[in-house]
Amino acid sequence: MNNQKHSWFRIAIIFVLALAVGFAIYQNFANKTTETVGHLNEQAPNFKWTTLAGEKINLKDLSGKAVLVNFWASWCGPCKKEMPVIEQAYQQYQNDRFEVVAVNIQEPDATVKSFLKDHQLTFPVVLDKTGDIYDSWGVNNLPVSYFISPDGTIKRKFEGEMSKEQLDQWIKELLKL
Repeated sequence: MNNQKHSWFRIAIIFVLALAVGFAIYQNFANKTTETVGHLNEQAPNFKWTTLAGEKINLKDLSGKAVLVNFWASWCGPCKKEMPVIEQAYQQYQNDRFEVVAVNIQEPDATVKSFLKDHQLTFPVVLDKTGDIYDSWGVNNLPVSYFISPDGTIKRKFEGEMSKEQLDQWIKELLKL
């Protein structure tokens, strides 16, 4: 009889644990499926960000420009490799109404400043200290880039390291050059 009680007790504990794990998974997915950005051919919702320099960037204020929103981190190998390519494109196309907004994911200011200085990057960098932007845009991997047309429509999402050729082609498509 004692063994039977222990068996039922173990089954009850396993059942409660399974319910708790199931509920935690459900909560995680329920929170992730809230309104997110990143859907092709839809308007990019307006976001307001603060750059490393303390300036406010309002996506709505960039209307009329082609915009590359790039999510990155200094520890990300492919991010490091593509940053010089993004800087080149920024310098080449900024007079053609092209803008870059690089969103750094949850790193200290000093780390980001050092990275920007070491790589001589001049485009605006937003600090996403809480991960809220990352989450709301539905980002799962780094790097990931969103290409937004001058009318505010997301035209392309690319996960991974971009080559110069890819980036040039996609910017020209946005700008219709």
